[in-house]
Amino acid sequence: MKLDLAALRPINVQRAIEGFNCYDNQPLTYWTTALAGEVGELCNMIKKMQRVEKGGLDGGSSYTAKDITKEMLKEEIGGIAIYLDLLASQLDISLEEAIIDTFNSKSAKYGFQQFIQPVTATGA
Repeated sequence: MKLDLAALRPINVQRAIEGFNCYDNQPLTYWTTALAGEVGELCNMIKKMQRVEKGGLDGGSSYTAKDITKEMLKEEIGGIAIYLDLLASQLDISLEEAIIDTFNSKSAKYGFQQFIQPVTATGA
């Protein structure tokens, strides 16, 4: 399965507007808080899993480590990407460009050999 991040943007924004009734009627802090919330939920799951792996108590308020599935982790990671795209759209930043430019600049800075080559549109 492949995802075109540029194709995600318009449908993601449309769903936020029409489905959730929020997009440009919210401050940037709404989107940063939403993103932080998703990251926090993923971090909490990982914390519980690692605590149990190291012999700690498998406790929690709404779920325990034994309840955590790959699907739950996948959902949190997906939510992070969705909120990140909405935040980037509010700032008029292409998520694709941000990822490619940042990855490549870090590779150049540290002398790594791995660079992302942008995919160019081919004639149809």
